[in-house]
Amino acid sequence: MGQPALESSVDIAATPDAVWVAVTDLKAMARRSPELVGMWLLGKPKVGRRSINLNRRKGFAWPTTARITQWKPPSNDNGRGAFVFHVWPTNVDWSYETEPTTAGTHLVERRTALVDPSLSVRLTARLALGGADSHDSELCDGMDKTLAAIKSEVER
Repeated sequence: MGQPALESSVDIAATPDAVWVAVTDLKAMARRSPELVGMWLLGKPKVGRRSINLNRRKGFAWPTTARITQWKPPSNDNGRGAFVFHVWPTNVDWSYETEPTTAGTHLVERRTALVDPSLSVRLTARLALGGADSHDSELCDGMDKTLAAIKSEVER
């Protein structure tokens, strides 16, 4: 009934701290992500902070809310950073993780599995998003585009 976890990654020729600055620039995410219109954080970023988000696919737009569950800058752990937020109504975690490499930084974006979607989530996926499998395929493509945009911006 649910959907599997999704993951994409990229190697970036920049320090984990430089990548972190880009990843945590939430206003810039709207221009990088094909589905995100905006993510408005209510206050300064930290664990527990909430956001209101607006997503869109073709002519359909829908709101979500999120709460930051992990905020660990890479400078706190030898280049290993983690930014995780839990999203409702899908009840999934989205995350960005940095790991230092000899050439710079390995950046991973993940969405946890959508285990038991609510009726409203299932109906929205079926009626407005072309089905959950189709939407997951688009999300994977979007993750690749988002990471490519971050890479391009940071490496400039």
